[in-house]
Amino acid sequence: MRAPVPLLPPLLGLLPLLAGCGRDSSGAEPERLALADVVSARLAELDAELGPEAPLPDLDPQLVEEVDGMLTMLARAEGRMREVPVATVRDIGPAAIPRLVLGLSDGQRSPQERVAAAQLLGALDHPVAAEVLMVQVEVSREDWLRSWCAWHLSATSQDQLVPRLVTRLKSERDHATFVQLATTLAHFRNYAGLDGLVDLTTRGASEALRAQAATQLATIAEQAGFDARELARLWHSIEADLLPQPAPSSALRREVWRLVRELDGEHYQLGPIDDVRYALSHMGSWAALEIAPALGDRDRYVRTHVSQVLARMGPRAHATGPALLRALAEPGLAPDAADALGLVGHPPAIAALELRTGADHPHELRVAAVRALGRIGLPQGLAAVRGCFDDPTQPYDLRMAAATALVLLGEGDRAALWLAGELVGGGDPDGAEIALETWLVRGAEESRAGFAQALEAWRGEAGPPGVIPTLQEVEARRRARAAGLTQRLDALLE
Repeated sequence: MRAPVPLLPPLLGLLPLLAGCGRDSSGAEPERLALADVVSARLAELDAELGPEAPLPDLDPQLVEEVDGMLTMLARAEGRMREVPVATVRDIGPAAIPRLVLGLSDGQRSPQERVAAAQLLGALDHPVAAEVLMVQVEVSREDWLRSWCAWHLSATSQDQLVPRLVTRLKSERDHATFVQLATTLAHFRNYAGLDGLVDLTTRGASEALRAQAATQLATIAEQAGFDARELARLWHSIEADLLPQPAPSSALRREVWRLVRELDGEHYQLGPIDDVRYALSHMGSWAALEIAPALGDRDRYVRTHVSQVLARMGPRAHATGPALLRALAEPGLAPDAADALGLVGHPPAIAALELRTGADHPHELRVAAVRALGRIGLPQGLAAVRGCFDDPTQPYDLRMAAATALVLLGEGDRAALWLAGELVGGGDPDGAEIALETWLVRGAEESRAGFAQALEAWRGEAGPPGVIPTLQEVEARRRARAAGLTQRLDALLE
């Protein structure tokens, strides 16, 4: 039971931070954050808004037999006759839930009866009924039951389950159930399962699974008003707001803030924290703006993890750029805020990021600022990046970050020779390999002389797809790539 909480004190705690959420700054020195108990205030506000949870009404003993009969009838009925038990149970209402739970969990019943129980629970569209279905999705060892429970959640309006559905995507091993999870999330206008669906259309283990994934993908895209390719692109872009937007309930907002609270120092546990960050970072753009005020929470773990969540959301969280720019003025948060500014893409931060590449700032912040300037991708940041790369006395990881940033800023020629030398025996061969491939891809896309052939040879040195190479194979690949690229560099750099 949740007791109502007065609204005024929590709201007063939020005012200093929320007041600036709509403002941007192009100055190099953003205003310092005013820290407050943001998370607890927001949770108190939503608790008051939701009020206490109402208990389920008791089922009239005379209706027990009728609920059981409707379950059996639905399991056997066909066509329009299936509408009768659904309508009857809806008329009985939430009081039928405990009886339906018994039908769903009874392993002695036929699969058809248990699926009928799941359908009736979904048809009730009640928070308790939806919770029962969600628990089965999370814990049942029966693939078919998880799949059907996920499917019948799409008949409900219980959007507070979206973060848990997203988390389940991460661990679901049954591909048919994954398809249903992705479909149900799309019903709630969350497209976190889209990439997996696309993958299953070509790499599904059977023709039936590939067809199922393709059908659901086409349906989701049609309902959203885009083709599947454009839908996927928009979800990962700054244009995510062009997609059909949810109207998140107070219950969903409370669930999001409950997860944010799990990020604080009191609750810190590595495994659960990873799940929380995964769930939050796969929410829609609305959630980014919802949790951005937590960058000003008193708990440093909350500030850090929320910054990392926004970074993982990437361009979908671009509207949080002003809040992240203010967070850049918080010393303990600055490196994470800088990384996030680059990943969400916030050009007004360039001046502040340039300043933070200087030697008078902490090393971790300098590296993050250089990375961010490269990811933002605008030429205004080039001078600072060049300065960090061209000075051989600078720390190695700063120079590597600068070399990668030069590639992203269109000056990869400046760093190509140095990166090629780092492929074998360098301090960060992984980083060098990624940067060089990006340089080759961009050159080929721009139709620069020799780049298409160089990229083809580079990719020819990769092992077979889907096979994890040994350490020795990785090193051999890098040696071959370094040798081949070195032979071509003079021609490529002409």
